[in-house]
Amino acid sequence: MTFVLVYIREAHPGSIISFPAETGGKRLEIMAQTDSVGDRLRNLRQFLSLSGLTMPAVIDDEVNSAKRAYAGWPDRLYAIGLDGKIAFKSAPGPIGFKVPDLAEWLRQNVH
Repeated sequence: MTFVLVYIREAHPGSIISFPAETGGKRLEIMAQTDSVGDRLRNLRQFLSLSGLTMPAVIDDEVNSAKRAYAGWPDRLYAIGLDGKIAFKSAPGPIGFKVPDLAEWLRQNVH
C-alpha cells in the first residue's frame, strides 16, 4: 500500500502562512495562487518541509487534471484501489476531512 499526497491548485490564495525564519523566529508569507508547475512544486516543498511529512508527493498539472478527476477541492481523503478506481472517498473538507474514517476503512479493507 502506498500513500501519496497530491498538491493541487491553492483553494485559498491570499492566506497568510507562518514559516520558520532562519533567525529562529517566524516570518509570514502570503500564499499566492499558482499558475505554473514550478510554483506548485515550490509550495509543495515548503509544505513538506514545514509539516515533516515523508510520504511520496506529487503536484497536479497546469490544467488541474487531478483536481477535476477527483474533486479534490475542497479537501478530500481518497483511497485508490489497485484497479485505479476510487475505493474510499471522504466527505468535503474541512468538516468532512476525517482521518479516523479513512483509518477505519483501511483497517477493514487492507489486509
